[in-house]
Amino acid sequence: MRIKLMAAAFVLSAAGLVAAPVASAQAAVPTVRSGMEINVDETIITATSCTLGAVVSPTKALTAGHCGHVGQEVYDEHGDTIGRITANRITKGLDIAVISLGRNTHAQVDLIAWSAPIVKGERVTKNGVTTRFSAGTITDPKPTMRTAYGYSFAPPFLLQNTTTSVRALLRSAEGDSGSGIRDAQGNVIGILSAGSSDTDTLIAPVSLLPANLR
Repeated sequence: MRIKLMAAAFVLSAAGLVAAPVASAQAAVPTVRSGMEINVDETIITATSCTLGAVVSPTKALTAGHCGHVGQEVYDEHGDTIGRITANRITKGLDIAVISLGRNTHAQVDLIAWSAPIVKGERVTKNGVTTRFSAGTITDPKPTMRTAYGYSFAPPFLLQNTTTSVRALLRSAEGDSGSGIRDAQGNVIGILSAGSSDTDTLIAPVSLLPANLR
């Protein structure tokens, strides 16, 4: 079965290259919340669009590891900088990246169940920027190394990542990468990593994220 990464790449329109109006002195403070669209520059004229999965604290948030590299700035849908990727576990076999939030942001902190077990048949939900809210169930709760494939406008163009995940019957599509996966109590237990169809989705358990990155 061919598993696809769920990040969406898009090209900036010509209209987006015109000069932006001068910002007002009372510029709005960006709000950072789970389920919001986030963007990371891929090339000079393209960006990768993902979903912010969980706000861990007023200074830290999580998304999928394949959505960006350490050191890259993260923007909201309006182009405002909300932070920078400061850790990424994808090369360690876990598709989760840590975003350090900027001081000029207002964070809506989520409840995270760091040590909650994931069990077969458990009801889970997610809120992604592409398919929005959807509910499903865990079909394979055993953390297993699985390979996902995707594409990029930047070299090497064809992506392949082997990371640890559990499997769920849950709707997802490109752009939903990084969505927070919640249990029946509303606690985030995982980050959406990839999918091979509308309903076959892979989840990176947050329990595998090292304590120093939480």
